[in-house]
Parts: sequence; C-alpha cells; structure tokens
Amino acid sequence: MRKKRPDPFAAAAHAVAQSVGATRILEIGTGDGGATLALASVLPDAGMLITMEADPSAAAAARQLFAAAGHADRISVIVGDPLRFLHKVRGPFDVIVHHGDVDAVRARLMALLRAGGVLISANTKYSDEGEQPASPSILVKDMTIAEWLAAAKADAEKRGLPDLIPMLDGLAQATERLRNADWNDDAAGDTPRDDDQ
Repeated sequence: MRKKRPDPFAAAAHAVAQSVGATRILEIGTGDGGATLALASVLPDAGMLITMEADPSAAAAARQLFAAAGHADRISVIVGDPLRFLHKVRGPFDVIVHHGDVDAVRARLMALLRAGGVLISANTKYSDEGEQPASPSILVKDMTIAEWLAAAKADAEKRGLPDLIPMLDGLAQATERLRNADWNDDAAGDTPRDDDQ
C-alpha cells in the first residue's frame, strides 16, 4: 500500500486562510478533497466554503469525505465545469484557491476577492512518476505583498497564532530579496512590483 504524500499546497493554503481569518473561501478544483478539508478547518462555525469540481465522481467522493469529517454543513460542492458556473458565484471572498492554470479566469477571480483578499493558484497535480506540482502563485487584491505580509503578521500576533510568524517573516524576507535583486534582470529598471497588477 502506497503512503499518501503530504500536500504542501494544502498546507500553504491552510496557513494563508488562517492568517487572514477567512470566513468565506472559494476553491476551484476539489480533487480528492484534501485541500478543501484543510481550508474548511480554519473556518468559524458560520464560515462558508464553495468548491467547484468538474468530475462528478470526484465530487461525490469528496462530499462523502466532507460529511465523514463533520464539515458538510459549511462546504458546498458545485459539480460541473467551473468556467460555466463561475459567473454565478457572488463574492466577496477572503481566499480563493485555484488548482490548475489560472490565466483564463484570473480577472474574474480577482473581482470576487475582497480588498486584501488572497488568490492562491498552482498546478497541483501529482503524477505516479513523482512529478512535483508547480510552485503556488499568491496574489493579494489592492495591497502589495509586503503590506499584506505585515498585516497578516500583526493579525497572527493579535490572535495568538505564533506558529505562523516564522513563515510570514520568511516570506517577507524572500520578497524583499527578490525586490532588491531586480529579479527580472531588466536593465531599464522597469522591474514589475507586486502592486503593478
């Protein structure tokens, strides 16, 4: 029997949702439901998570998983192609998680976020050959990454979540190093900044 590999994307999404105090989450691509459960675990009792899954059998299995975990009351599963249903969803959301290529829906997803809301996306599929998923992309609406990280750190300190502080500090340091290194190597100095979205 093969041991299930830990999902670093689910862990990162969980940490981000927890750091913003998410009460409304949208997920595109339910898959096996593991990341969905990680996200649902940060929601308050009145919180809500909407997840969309194109594969009916995967959606049915995920619904059973959510019920068994005691989260069926706060997770709604929409079955069908997300491109067909996304226009029917109403925001604002605190966090939107997109499993797959986000380019076709990025503008719509950003419109569904609240100010300071976070869009997390990556191709999160694993293959049997051990291929690793792409690194997640994190976009924050109407805030720079540095502003969001500072706000998330202050909130984590206020709510007594010390385990998040080192991760947020590390992300802030990495962001500053990229900024200082002129990460796109543009000699003209036209380095895109996180607030140029």
